[in-house]
Amino acid sequence: MRSERKVFSQFDPYDRKPMNDNPKILIGDDDPSICQILGKMLTGQGYQVLEAHSGNEGLQLFSENEPALVLMDLTMPDLDGIEAAAKMIARKPLIPVVLITAYGTIAKAVEATKLGVYDFLEKPFDRDRIIVTVRNALAHSFLQQQLERYKADSLARYRMVGQTQAIRKVYQLIEQVAPADSPVLILGENGAGKELVARAIHACSPRAKRPMVEINCAALPDTLMESELFGHTKGAFTGAHTAKKGRFEAADGSTLFLDEIGDLSPAAQAKLLRFLETGDIQRVGAAQTSRVDVRVIAASNKNLKQMVDAQTFREDLYHRLNVLLITIPPLRERREDIPLLLDYFISDYADKNATLKPQLTPAAVNFLKGYDWPGNVRQVRNFVSRLMILKQGDVIDLDTVRPLLEEEGGTFLAPAAKETKPLTEAGRQFEREYIQNALKAADGRVAKAAEILGMDRANLYRKMRQLGIKS
Repeated sequence: MRSERKVFSQFDPYDRKPMNDNPKILIGDDDPSICQILGKMLTGQGYQVLEAHSGNEGLQLFSENEPALVLMDLTMPDLDGIEAAAKMIARKPLIPVVLITAYGTIAKAVEATKLGVYDFLEKPFDRDRIIVTVRNALAHSFLQQQLERYKADSLARYRMVGQTQAIRKVYQLIEQVAPADSPVLILGENGAGKELVARAIHACSPRAKRPMVEINCAALPDTLMESELFGHTKGAFTGAHTAKKGRFEAADGSTLFLDEIGDLSPAAQAKLLRFLETGDIQRVGAAQTSRVDVRVIAASNKNLKQMVDAQTFREDLYHRLNVLLITIPPLRERREDIPLLLDYFISDYADKNATLKPQLTPAAVNFLKGYDWPGNVRQVRNFVSRLMILKQGDVIDLDTVRPLLEEEGGTFLAPAAKETKPLTEAGRQFEREYIQNALKAADGRVAKAAEILGMDRANLYRKMRQLGIKS
């Protein structure tokens, strides 16, 4: 026979206040006395308590109050605890649900954890177990919410901007390769967005729960690169006073981004090839190998195929990396994205510095579209930062951007002003293209396009009618 336990112990070692101020806990049980006992105990801990005596009532209170935690009995009238919990988790997956179960139904409760239930508590209650479970569930939920905010902030920070066919092809490839575990090779000029593509692949992959680890292969001398990548043992070389974990070990279970892979030393190339073939790494100075679970994404601004032909990059490594290839087009090959990039970086700078967003005149944007931007997207971002610091007033015209951009050097296309059409018509043509690009970026939604353009929706409709643009 199972020995009976006291419902609650007299000693309460968990009388501290919860992390958040008075979080709400929803208790669902068809026995009012159970709700009363749990409610009294939890309110004494500083929590607010909501009571539901049926599954449907619990769902209603859940929707109306959005509690921080749910304690739900497994057997409930009209809708059992598992069904109610499944619906709650589907609606708000970051709110933990703990099932309450009587002796003899533990197997069913364990099965429920596969549906996303955080934990289960067994009757008769153990006070300490309940308090610890509640505190741990709330702490877990808090960390999960922090992680989601971090991921959202990270995605916003590394957002990719553009709607041309060339960049849409890159978006499509990202979606296709992200779920796989095969190596990815990203090629593109400096500043084209190779790191953004790598981060997007990682964020859309099953490995996104762990942060991506990265290393710039061009930033470290050959003598340190092997140690940085694979780690070293104590005494492996002069100055190695302690053992050190390498980037591969740090990325175990995640993604390792090797930027500028073309600058990797021959010795490091050989070790990287061995990892791609076997999954094993070897610390510098170590006799044994160890296995790690790492997806490799490599990037280069160099022509690796030419390097293979010149025997400065291993051919076998090139083929191992070149399983999934993404080539990022330079900005000069997708000029229609330049207005969107300018608007995005201007808005971003204004938001971060709490300043009013200025407007670029059509002539200024047209001039900027005609520049070849050898530094690609990175150069646009840096140029906008300089422009926002040096601008005067809320309108940025051609006379402001021309001298700043001409200082950059590079090649300009013939500006639209030199075409054999009146200036007013050239301005209308630019406005038409600019609004059409915004509508494409907003998937045809006029309200969203108006938000992108920073104008009232009614004014945008009026402007569209003037320019002959159909919604």
